[in-house]
Amino acid sequence: MSARNRRAADLQELVQDILKQFQGVNAAAANGPHADLNMQELRVVEFLGNKGPRMMRELAEYLAVAVNSMTSIADSLEQKELVHRHRSEEDRRVVRVELTDAGREVYQSLKEMHLQLFRTMLGALTEEEQEIFMVLFRKIARAGRSPIRQMVSTA
Repeated sequence: MSARNRRAADLQELVQDILKQFQGVNAAAANGPHADLNMQELRVVEFLGNKGPRMMRELAEYLAVAVNSMTSIADSLEQKELVHRHRSEEDRRVVRVELTDAGREVYQSLKEMHLQLFRTMLGALTEEEQEIFMVLFRKIARAGRSPIRQMVSTA
């Protein structure tokens, strides 16, 4: 195995470990003091918190589910008083979803939990190492943004 392939395999393991840590944070947030949410509901709260009110169609695309499935998810979030849906005055077919005050609290809690995990991770490094890490991580993130079709064509 080449050195590059060995490092790629090591990177894969490290990324999987970090993803498991985030899954743990998400699970803790989903079952935290604010609400009992499944992962799809949590992803909707996070998406709306990051992007603001969105149409049902946009949420369905983000979750990669059918609009009727998104309706069930929104129903559940509305019952938990975390989102509010309203129809557009201009086009009654358009339904927009936005976080309620309680939904924004859940979002802020999740965001703080993520930041705490990041602070803990960065805490293992010196200030200088943190700066170097951020430069390198940005470079890796940019390289990973290549379209999937390019990755498939070179495989």
